[in-house]
Amino acid sequence: MKSKTLRLSLMAAVVASCFVLSGCISHWFEDSTTRLQIENRTGADIIEIDIVSEDERTVRPWIQDTIKDSSVSRVYEEDWVGDFKGRILYLDPQVEKGWFDISLSGGSLYLVFTRNPDGTLHFESR
Repeated sequence: MKSKTLRLSLMAAVVASCFVLSGCISHWFEDSTTRLQIENRTGADIIEIDIVSEDERTVRPWIQDTIKDSSVSRVYEEDWVGDFKGRILYLDPQVEKGWFDISLSGGSLYLVFTRNPDGTLHFESR
C-alpha cells in the first residue's frame, strides 16, 4: 500500500514539476507584456500614444500623459504580445497636431524620438 502511495505521490510531483517548468520556459521565449518608456527630443510635446488595429479602424488609447520635450516618460506596461501598430499624437509649435505611425514588438522598449532636418519625427530603440 505504501509503495502505491509513494509511486502516486512521485508521479504527481513529476507532473506538477513539468507544468511549472513549462510555464517558466515558455516565458523565456515569449514575454507576456509590453513595457514602453519614451525619451522625447523632438522640440514638441507628445500628448498621446494609441494602439491601432490592423485595419486602422479601431484606436485604443494607451498613454494619455504629456511627455514634455527633453524629458523621459515613466514606464508604461500593457498585456500585449507580438507586433502592433501605434500612433503618437504630438503638439508642435509650428504645426498644431501631427500623427506618427510606429510598428513595435512586445517586450521592454525604450524609444528615443527626435526630429529630422525636414521636420519629420524619427525614433531609435535602445
